[in-house]
Order: sequence, then C-alpha cells, then structure tokens
Amino acid sequence: MDLAVTADGTGPGDLDLVREQRNRQRGRRGAFLGYPVNMDVDYRAFGELLDVLWITVGDPSRGYHARLDLQPFEREVVRFLAGVAGADSSRTYGYVTSGGSENNLFGIHVGRERLPDAPLYYSTTAHYTVERTARLLRMEPVPVASTRDGSIDLAALRAACERRPGRGAVVVATVGTTVAGGIDSLPGVLRAVEPAGEHHLHVDAALGGLVAAFAPNPPGWGFDAGADSVAISGHKLIGTPVPCGVVLARAELVGTPAEVEYLSAEDSTLACSRSALAPALLWYALRRLGHRGLAARVHRCLDTAAYAVDRLEAAGFRPWRNPASVNVVFERPAEHLCRRWRLSTSGPVAQVIAMPHVTRAMIDGLVADLR
Repeated sequence: MDLAVTADGTGPGDLDLVREQRNRQRGRRGAFLGYPVNMDVDYRAFGELLDVLWITVGDPSRGYHARLDLQPFEREVVRFLAGVAGADSSRTYGYVTSGGSENNLFGIHVGRERLPDAPLYYSTTAHYTVERTARLLRMEPVPVASTRDGSIDLAALRAACERRPGRGAVVVATVGTTVAGGIDSLPGVLRAVEPAGEHHLHVDAALGGLVAAFAPNPPGWGFDAGADSVAISGHKLIGTPVPCGVVLARAELVGTPAEVEYLSAEDSTLACSRSALAPALLWYALRRLGHRGLAARVHRCLDTAAYAVDRLEAAGFRPWRNPASVNVVFERPAEHLCRRWRLSTSGPVAQVIAMPHVTRAMIDGLVADLR
C-alpha cells in the first residue's frame, strides 16, 4: 500500500485506501478479545457533520468568543459522569481530554500543585504512563508492590509513607488494572498514607470505574469514597470512534484558570485547542444509552466475563477474575492463538476482556481453538 505524500498531490482514489483500513478494522471485531476497547461502535451518521471544524478552547464551563457554541455537549458529559462518579456536579471541575494519559497527567498535576514536595505513590500494576508522568512533573516516583489480585499492597504503601513521614503524598489508585482488573481499596489507601500527612488521591478509573459503578456489589471508587480527582475513558466501555477521556476534580482544588484575553476565555485545561467532536460523540453515546442503558451494558459485560470463566475452567486453563471486573486472566496459550484472537499477554498469562462487542459465541470459538 503506497501512502507516500507526493509533491503534486493525488486524487479522490486515496479515500479507498482509508476505506481499506476501515474494512480491516471491521473484519477484526469477531476475534478481538484481549484489549479494553469497544468495537461495537457505529457513528456513520456523523459523516454528514464533518464539513465544519469541531474545535473548542478553554474550560467548558466558561467558553470563548470564537466558539460555535459546541461546549454545551461537553458540559453535559461532565455533569453526567460526575454524578456516576459520586460527585456533586456543581462542585466538580472537568473536561474531555485526548485520553487516559492526559486524564492522569491532569489529576496528578493538580496534586503536585497542592503538594509540590510530595512523592508520587502508585502500584507496580498501575498504568505505565503514571511513572512517565512522575518524570514529566519532576516528582519522586514511589512504585509500591501489588498483591496477587492486582491491587496495591496496603502494608507496603504504609511502609513507604513511613519512610517519608510528613512530606505529603500524591497517590494514584487504580480501579481496573491493565491485566488483572485489580481494584485498589480507596478507604484502605487513605488509611495507609496517613504517615505522609496531607494527600491528594487521584483515581485512574479508565475502564474499571464505570464497571464498578454498576456492578452488583459496587466497590467505592469515586468522589464519595474519598477521591480528589478521577479519570474515565470515553473510547472503552462507552465506545467512540476516536480516543478520548474525561477527567474530573474537586473544583476547589483546581488552580485559578489562566485568562486568555484574545480568546475571551479562562483555561485550566492542559491543552489549548481541543477536539469538540469527541465531546459530541460522547454526549451522543450517553444520550442514547442513558443511566439504565449504561448499567445494562455493564451487566452484559460482567455476564460475558463470568461465562468466559466457566468455559475456560472447563477447558482446564485455570481462569481468574475480580468480581467487579470484566478482565479474565488465564494460562497463556500457544502464540498463534494469542495472535488469532488478539489476546494481550503478560508473562505466563493471557487475558480476555469482556467488552461490549464480545459475545458468548466468540468465547466459544476461543475455547474450541484452545482444545
């Protein structure tokens, strides 16, 4: 496939190359089991809306004079997800980001601004970009051991804080670790960091937050459980055709916004120009689902995960999962099967993630190949 950009440009046939890539993506849906992306998306209706620039700048609650009034979509997305995350939306700051990494960078930055000398504590199973964020913000990184279920070892966290008494703590708690779907106990984390003194608790709930919110026995994971900032993915459980996320924080913790005179805007976001299309896509998805529809989606995913455990157990692959997680970990099969079913792997284990596009028939197909 020749994708070279030439001096003279080419013609309308180039769109066929893009269609080819799109068709390959569609063809992968039936055997895409191991990654936390929702492939059950259809936003073709938005095609007719792509003849304008979807751009926004500044805080969605304030806006700027050049916008085409696109921020109401973003404000409603923030309001709805703040409620799901246990916050009072009137006292919560938030915006739509480029994805989970920006979410975490913003939340940790809020903590660093509050506690400039505090180390950054996180589990060894936290997302790999958390350690990168520590470097970017010039914070002392303190990785803490994890337990078998993927959650942070609370005794090890307390011991790490005791070695750094009174310095404060910025802590990343993960709700839905990459492999095991581990869920850190927020009350346990808050008790463990007491020797450090003041703290900021950021919750990386990219996938696991929305699952935990609607699980039969939901663990505390949001603002009502002690979080100061929360990160949620848009393209995972909700499902959008472009990566995006939503970051939320207690409004009183977010610093005074920069005033940008030429835009007549106030801005506390990390970016300047941001996509206004992603908030519209998220709003469209949430509007169609509603609270009940989102809960039903989570329940279907959890049912599929439980079914995968049963089938893999019967096949002798010793599966395991956290009860409020859609991640199913099992013994790593042959490499060609990992490639065929696009299973993510970590050492001796592989995983199925029961995203909305994953069906029982797909699980049956995997198990048939494993046998």
